[in-house]
Amino acid sequence: MVGTNLVPFHIHVRIRESEIELKGTRKEVISTLDELDWIVEKFLEAFNVDPQNKAEISDNQRAQRSNTKFPTIPRTTKCGEAVIALLLTEWGKTPRTISELREAMEANAVFYPKTTLSGVLVWLVKKAKIRRWKNKKRGYLYTLNGLERVL
Repeated sequence: MVGTNLVPFHIHVRIRESEIELKGTRKEVISTLDELDWIVEKFLEAFNVDPQNKAEISDNQRAQRSNTKFPTIPRTTKCGEAVIALLLTEWGKTPRTISELREAMEANAVFYPKTTLSGVLVWLVKKAKIRRWKNKKRGYLYTLNGLERVL
């Protein structure tokens, strides 16, 4: 085998609020993974972060998110399906902003940029699956156009 150690290797892992991405040759990435605890420790020292305070902040963030009570939706890889699933819930009966929809999707591990979500919402409005109107205080609000049209 010619140069298998020179082939680019990439790993990206996200666990809750933490994320790591490693790139290099396979040998370099595996070697770095073996030293990950040491690397994280050095990072925390360099930025004067107390790991215990970090955990408390994460716990507080989780508590705030759980107080929001976002609905649970079925797993999907399609942005439009996620929006419809959210709006079909009891939570979705109240008109929602794009930010609220995006937060609820992220709470369900469905991640899309705001620009993508915005385009999908416009498409769903054009397909008459959802309605949109502008509220002076909250901006654009979205709700189902009618259950019979979605299904």
